[in-house]
Amino acid sequence: MADITVVGGINIDIEGSPFGKLKYHDSNPGRVHLAFGGVGRNITENVARLGGDVAMVSVVGDDRMGQEAKNELETIGVDISCIRTLKNRNSAMYLSILDDRKDMEVALCDMDIIQAITPEFLEENKDFIAGSGIIALDGNLSEELLCCAVEMFKGIPIFFDPVSGAKAVKAKNCLGGFESIKPNMIEAGILTGISIYSDDDVRRAADRLLEKGVKRVFITLNKEGVYYRDAASEGFIRPADNLRIVSATGAGDSFSATVLLGSIQGINIEDTARMGMAAASIAMESGRAVNTEMNMQELLRRLNTNV
Repeated sequence: MADITVVGGINIDIEGSPFGKLKYHDSNPGRVHLAFGGVGRNITENVARLGGDVAMVSVVGDDRMGQEAKNELETIGVDISCIRTLKNRNSAMYLSILDDRKDMEVALCDMDIIQAITPEFLEENKDFIAGSGIIALDGNLSEELLCCAVEMFKGIPIFFDPVSGAKAVKAKNCLGGFESIKPNMIEAGILTGISIYSDDDVRRAADRLLEKGVKRVFITLNKEGVYYRDAASEGFIRPADNLRIVSATGAGDSFSATVLLGSIQGINIEDTARMGMAAASIAMESGRAVNTEMNMQELLRRLNTNV
């Protein structure tokens, strides 16, 4: 059992980019990069690198890359005892081809294996998960699974990361079961029915989420920072002027990790949001989904100097 248990997906991300202009129906000289990803997995890695006691509940195939993904998590201290290896199945994979401007030209997504994270699978691991101080769910999970988890683990704080606007809608019928949630503006709009164009709209969306039963709301604002809200306090935190951005990929996952740590450690919502901004600033300095330089010492240093 762990303080924090993350239920979500593990992906194998394969990205190819040509050295020159992309030629169709031909072999293109270029660079191919392979990395382990998935929102749930990325959150888990960030928590572990920040010193948190974390376990992951997920599935991988019996292919080599799936086993390597499990082994990497175990190496950094994650409890992988509830990551099931499914025989004769491929691990979830995302294959993208970029053009010469590094924009995505086409992609293939094979995520069918995540459907194996069923209510029955959750039930098999119920005792393990119920020993957690907080549970995290990612939006790649099915609507049935999200609603089942809310019922199964009543009394345990649950955090939800919507992942995308299209996936956020799956949580509309069980929003009141989440202790905390971290949508971006599009996701918050879908969950509340409020079109967000201004700071006042952000506040109204957060109020609506609290009315539905969510206790702590963090709405990320792209380049404009984050808005936090609970029953006692609210506010905006803007990014530092000297922010260095290599890639914004993974910034949200690092923020989610600090929400989980803040809950376990009893940190108030403003300080948790400030931790999230500091973690995101570290994440964006790397081209990887998770910056291997992520650690609590560096996060605290940035809290004291930049956020």
